[in-house]
Amino acid sequence: MHNGSNLIVGLDVGTTKICTIVAEADREANVIRVIGLGNAPSRGLRKGVVVDMDSAVEAITASIENAEKMANVEIHSVFTGITGGHIWSINSRGVAAVGDPEEISVRDVDRAITAARAISLPADREVLHTIPQEFTVDGQTGVKEPVGMSGVRLEAEAHIVTGAITAAQNVIKSINKAGFEVEEIVLDSLASSIAVLSEDEKNSGVLLIDIGGGTTDFVVFHRGSIRQSEVIALGGDHVTNDISVALRLPISVAEEIKKNYGGAVEESIDPGEELEIPAGSGRAPSRYSCRELAKVIELRMGEILSLVKKRVERTGLRKLLGAGVVVTGGACLLEGTVDLAERIFGLPVRLGTPVGVSGITEVLDSPIYATGTGLAQYGYRSRREGRVSRFRRRGRIGRVVDRVLEWFRNRT
Repeated sequence: MHNGSNLIVGLDVGTTKICTIVAEADREANVIRVIGLGNAPSRGLRKGVVVDMDSAVEAITASIENAEKMANVEIHSVFTGITGGHIWSINSRGVAAVGDPEEISVRDVDRAITAARAISLPADREVLHTIPQEFTVDGQTGVKEPVGMSGVRLEAEAHIVTGAITAAQNVIKSINKAGFEVEEIVLDSLASSIAVLSEDEKNSGVLLIDIGGGTTDFVVFHRGSIRQSEVIALGGDHVTNDISVALRLPISVAEEIKKNYGGAVEESIDPGEELEIPAGSGRAPSRYSCRELAKVIELRMGEILSLVKKRVERTGLRKLLGAGVVVTGGACLLEGTVDLAERIFGLPVRLGTPVGVSGITEVLDSPIYATGTGLAQYGYRSRREGRVSRFRRRGRIGRVVDRVLEWFRNRT
């Protein structure tokens, strides 16, 4: 069994699937190596939010146990993601006077960032991330690292990500009830950006779109920092629902047809190509035009991408996307998604798969695992920088007790 001290586990709690990525730190190469993968059908979640905790706990447990078996490890804690329509972000500015002597210290930077974080929030919301963008020292803008500089006035610009307190708590509770600790909870699009974007793209300006089952998360980078992050409550499941309605099929059959025959650009499909719909309860087998199927898919995928475009244009950031657009997530496996995005945005588009990691090829070659891999990479950076977890309060005995109690509950 592998040494647990080097393990970093990313848990992607999605609407369609629960994915667990187990990695170990390769400190010499300063990267992580993926050694385990666990998938389980998602239950108990809708549009990224827990709606049935018991079902969510079962799905989380199944996914993590599958990863434990593959990696031959025992998992105790995870870095997990969060998404949903409750996510709301804002760019904020804070100011701090530099103490004596007039040389900026780490404490001065912390005070400026804390001031930027001090935004007015409703009682039911909390700050999930405070991400520094850049600093201004005595009017000199664009400073990335002000520590050690001379100055009397320090201004910090930061991207503040907030979420509903109950939504975050329910994700954490579900994981705790499954017998595991949460080391950190991370915005899904932030995790995906770590996995699939290069530093050059972040500096040049890039839009990352992560189309999942229940939501579409997007984030804009410019000059190396996050400038915008939002979540749209539409995703691949809505495409499946449209197919179900158009073809009058059960959701499960519509999902299989989408995966096996779906395309995102109608005009790229041969007009004569057809698919065979298998017989079902009270339904005879039939045939359907693949081009008509692509028309249904293109309408919904086009709507999702157009909504992202409108929201980015509203902030004026679209003109700063020197590196274009990167699409990732399970829904992007549909053939023609990149072409459709290029047509809608009028910019270069590429498919985003995990980079900067080694290990299991299945993970490295697929956009499905972008968020899970990014969570593991976030965890590696967090530990390397010595960040203290906000959530790890219980010891190993507490985890064992949780698992034993859960076992007894399932037996009764």
